[in-house]
Amino acid sequence: MSLSDEAGRVRDVRAAARVPADPYAGDPDRPVTSALRPWWRWLFAVPGLAAVGYGGYGLLTAGRRVPLGPWLTWFLGAALLHDLLIAPLWIACGWLAARLLPRAARPAVAVGGAVSGALVLVALPYALGRGADPANASFLPRSYGVTLLVVVLGVWAGTAVAAALAVRRDRSRTAHRG
Repeated sequence: MSLSDEAGRVRDVRAAARVPADPYAGDPDRPVTSALRPWWRWLFAVPGLAAVGYGGYGLLTAGRRVPLGPWLTWFLGAALLHDLLIAPLWIACGWLAARLLPRAARPAVAVGGAVSGALVLVALPYALGRGADPANASFLPRSYGVTLLVVVLGVWAGTAVAAALAVRRDRSRTAHRG
């Protein structure tokens, strides 16, 4: 949809009724121009697009320094891993949280899940011992699996405390209102 198309649009009251009174929500009357606001969105979009462009340029001009076959395998594999495993798992966890947890505890649990998931993704190769060399004991000198488990348990302990405090605060507010 172009800006000229947007100027001649008819207002769709069904869509307008769905938009909350939120200054950052899109405007169903002007979807193209409302996506340009607020101005600070560009503080995130422009550097991100510049980084993608720089990476694409580097990939295409690197010649034989970048083996495109393995790169493409990794790139597509990461997308498939996300779309077929990580995203459905995250959606299932959200569905379960919505049914099992009090509303006030959900944000803390979502953050705990995201933090522990990122930790596992980063540390899993080390925990599995990928690249370990028996001749060089200093390459992977620690028990990374145990360390990862302790850190993830620490994250979930903090998550449990934050969730319990949020539920307690919510119940206290509800009791004072009613």
